[in-house]
Amino acid sequence: ILRALFLFLLLLAIACREEPAPAPPGRATESRQLGSWAGKGSTTLGFVSESGSFRITWTTRDQDPARPGTFQLTLRSGISGRPMKVIAEHRGTGGGNVEFGDDPRMYEFLVESRDIDWSVSVEETFTAPSSPRP
Repeated sequence: ILRALFLFLLLLAIACREEPAPAPPGRATESRQLGSWAGKGSTTLGFVSESGSFRITWTTRDQDPARPGTFQLTLRSGISGRPMKVIAEHRGTGGGNVEFGDDPRMYEFLVESRDIDWSVSVEETFTAPSSPRP
């Protein structure tokens, strides 16, 4: 019941906010941290994006260099669990980042890994307001 109440309040907040006008070309982009996680093995991680636009950064490190581990990071709807995009499918030590854009909502990551240490962070990106011109 708490999850349903949270979802209702989130949807109400999204529906009641004003949509900003599209940004003219050349405007600066700013970001804010939405979450950062690290671990081993498989898990699900949730977060809420108010803009629907964010940057995902991931890194992996083998637990045993003689046996490369596996890592898959899938972005899913936080409400239905529907897969939206495979962000990374990697073997061994590495990393990368991906820009993603969709609607404001609850999201979750499905992390599937074996024999690897991983970290994932998410930054929400948005266009910075312009300064008034004299």
